[in-house]
Amino acid sequence: MPRFLLVLICLSAFILTSCNYTEEITFHPDGSGEFLMNYDMSEAMVAIKKIGGNEEAYKKEPKVDSIIYFKDILKEKSDSISKLSQEEQDDLKSLESMMMRVQSNYETDVFNLGFGSAFTSINEFPEILENIDKAKSFHTKGSPQFSKMDGSAVANSVNDMLKHIDFSFDGKRFSRTLKAGYEPSEEAIAKLDKEMSMMGEGEETMKAMTYTFVYHFPKKIKSVSNKDALISKDKKTVTLTQNYIEMIKNSELMNFKVVLKN
Repeated sequence: MPRFLLVLICLSAFILTSCNYTEEITFHPDGSGEFLMNYDMSEAMVAIKKIGGNEEAYKKEPKVDSIIYFKDILKEKSDSISKLSQEEQDDLKSLESMMMRVQSNYETDVFNLGFGSAFTSINEFPEILENIDKAKSFHTKGSPQFSKMDGSAVANSVNDMLKHIDFSFDGKRFSRTLKAGYEPSEEAIAKLDKEMSMMGEGEETMKAMTYTFVYHFPKKIKSVSNKDALISKDKKTVTLTQNYIEMIKNSELMNFKVVLKN
């Protein structure tokens, strides 16, 4: 991995305001598809430029747009993995279907990390979401910076929300709904507010964080439950961007329904 990208990954862990989330799902006609959770931390790139440093050296770093498959990583590290307990080995083996996408470009201030997996059925989503957490932990193992970021109120609110989401798709109707009875606790909201107030100048940026839904379907879209959602020209993709803080505090904003044409 390029040296600059390693520096960027470490720095981004301290910049909670930099993370905008995108939940992207692509469905194929047979119900299979791909699920990708993307973490846009491009603000970390901007921060590096403000801090300064060896800018000429950073400019020479190659642009990165690559996909890393966990099955290849596990194969490469098979010797060290074999020394782990059976439980740990089984845990890592569950990540074989996972992939990570890395995009980095110093000149255009781009830095994205995406974790996801192909699926054969929407019924696999709970396992995929669980494995995304495992994949992040595996990728950042031994990094106190990322541990700090993943233990933040922002990260915890996302993880908690994803554990309570129900997805369904029968080929015509898609829904993303919260399980009955879910509401973020007062304690969680208080921690989130406290974290924002401690950000100083970064508080406004944190308040502007977004969570974007991008869903691609094999048929044209007939209707979408949210009036703010945008439908693509070919009528097969719907995009909705929500203010992240507002969405966490108002669980109804997490619900999403799409009806396709026959």
